[in-house]
Amino acid sequence: MSEKTNEEKLKILQERLATIQHKKEKEQQSITEKNKPVAPVFKEDLVEKSNIKPSKKEPKEKTNSLKYFIIFFIIALLGYGGFSAYNSINFDKLFSSETKEVTTDKTKKITYHKSEFIGNYLIILNSFEDVTIANAEVQHYISEGYKCDVFQLSGVSDSEEEIFQTYIGPFNKLEEANQYLNSTISIKESGKVIELQ
Repeated sequence: MSEKTNEEKLKILQERLATIQHKKEKEQQSITEKNKPVAPVFKEDLVEKSNIKPSKKEPKEKTNSLKYFIIFFIIALLGYGGFSAYNSINFDKLFSSETKEVTTDKTKKITYHKSEFIGNYLIILNSFEDVTIANAEVQHYISEGYKCDVFQLSGVSDSEEEIFQTYIGPFNKLEEANQYLNSTISIKESGKVIELQ
């Protein structure tokens, strides 16, 4: 837009404001005339309407857009923080029951006593500190048709660890133990064939 059109628009706006002001003054004057006795009006008391200038107020759009930007920024910040927190929490570990699986000392070879079992080989599955969790695993494998049980490691071996181990077996032949070891993925991944001494 050119400067001329802006000046014309400003003049039109000033005229409209003057008209509105004039109407308001007439309404107020008529109200006061009804309530007061008539008094003479002098020229000095009248307001010159040509000196009226429009007030310069900041448009509401700028303040509203700033508010919306701040709100959006806060929501985005909270969303990013929530997403980061969600990714850093291990929900499987948080909501699962405390199944603390124990790993035995790998450097020391444990000797399992043959006198405790009728057979030559066992498949050792997992080690647990809690016997109830070990029994739950035993029940799972028994329901799938395996001959499974649990023992305390210090009772059947030369180890002094007070943990419980689940096992499948015993087996008389190594080939039979290996066949059971390779029967399912879960047994193959967690199981280990040991020879009884």
